[in-house]
Amino acid sequence: HYFIQSNLRCTTVMASGHLTRNILRVKPELLSSTISFYKEICGMNYTRTTVATPQGNVTSSAYPYCQDGVLHSFSYPSKDPLYPPTSVCFVTDSNFTLDYPNPGYWKIGIAVQDVDAAVAWFNAHGVHVSQASQFVDVGYLTSLCDPQGYSIELLQTTFQGNFVKASGERKAPLDQVEMPALGQITIRCVKTEQTCTFYEEMLGMKLLCTEVPGNRFPFTLYFFAFTPNSPPDPDDLSAVINREWVYSRPYTQIEVQHRHSSPTNYTTSSTDTCKIGHVGLGVSVGEAVWQNLLDKFQDKLFTDNVLMKDFDQRVAVVYDPDGYLIEISCDP
Repeated sequence: HYFIQSNLRCTTVMASGHLTRNILRVKPELLSSTISFYKEICGMNYTRTTVATPQGNVTSSAYPYCQDGVLHSFSYPSKDPLYPPTSVCFVTDSNFTLDYPNPGYWKIGIAVQDVDAAVAWFNAHGVHVSQASQFVDVGYLTSLCDPQGYSIELLQTTFQGNFVKASGERKAPLDQVEMPALGQITIRCVKTEQTCTFYEEMLGMKLLCTEVPGNRFPFTLYFFAFTPNSPPDPDDLSAVINREWVYSRPYTQIEVQHRHSSPTNYTTSSTDTCKIGHVGLGVSVGEAVWQNLLDKFQDKLFTDNVLMKDFDQRVAVVYDPDGYLIEISCDP
């Protein structure tokens, strides 16, 4: 049984849990440029965590996803003390691929107050980013890739037509007045009903918003978060008024895209045919959610795609209905 030699245990807040991290693989030769990209250009805080066995012995196999026994984590400071930050984490691995059919993992989203300023910042630092545009009534956004090729969306917290340029000194990263945030971690799903059941009823997350861009773009977006907050129009989660509200939240959401003509399955963490870049997600939960997971999964719910382990260590690994690995931890 393994654990991480840093405090990744759950903290009891007003929410039922905390989305702790998004775990990605990076080639060893791209680690240095990846650290520079997220730390120096994106302006995230960087921590290097040594992974150890319970006996304190550091080994290359101490963490099942980690080749060199080190977890490299990047995060923006929390905007609200009730919500700890969510990290983008990297583990080095020389043997994985980003080229595979029907990728399930999509992107992270960085929420900014002024996306045009962020675009100018990246371009000035040698990272090409196209001009943002208003995508129907979804958001004012653009995208780029990190050194390993992972997709990053820059999403303004307000629509283009509602933008008001903030006054004040631009001291925050990406030439912003206010601190950016890790807004979303985006994955794709096939089994919408089962996915909603898993994240809401099993993990205790709240569905805050749904977005359907229209007939030209046949997909639906679902935004889940660990929070007691309710959107401006809780009776109609698809209402446009909820969208800018979601983008400005101080906590990271899991964004799930369901394509209406989706494939029968996506390539995800549970794929046996190849090792992919996305390892999985980490969450910490409270006692009530933990007991619910323990009861439900030991009763063989979702028997086709669930693996749990280390209940005595208060750490479990589970695959969601589409095969994404979720590492769950809880305080004793």
